[in-house]
Amino acid sequence: MDELHAKFLPQFVEIARLRVATAVKAVSERDHAAMPKIIRELHSLAGDAGLLGLRDVVPLARDGEHRAKALHVSRSDGDADALTAALHQLDHVIERIGAANSAKRGDS
Repeated sequence: MDELHAKFLPQFVEIARLRVATAVKAVSERDHAAMPKIIRELHSLAGDAGLLGLRDVVPLARDGEHRAKALHVSRSDGDADALTAALHQLDHVIERIGAANSAKRGDS
């Protein structure tokens, strides 16, 4: 598993950051047309995290996916706020993983 992490974790972190940032932007702009793509991206993020054994990420990404589905249907401010909060929590965990991976590799 260490070889798998060494090879794919930096790539996962980079892609996950982009996916979350794109989702945050779409929600903040209330871009409801982007929600199907955001739902797919969060679903993929959960799957990728599962393959890498990132148990902290999987439930957060799935929660974000469910909240994005709710927002897509309701278009309510409450659902947008809930999705934004979920995305920020997910982003925090991804950043923590990225920082730990950088420290492990000896990056500055």
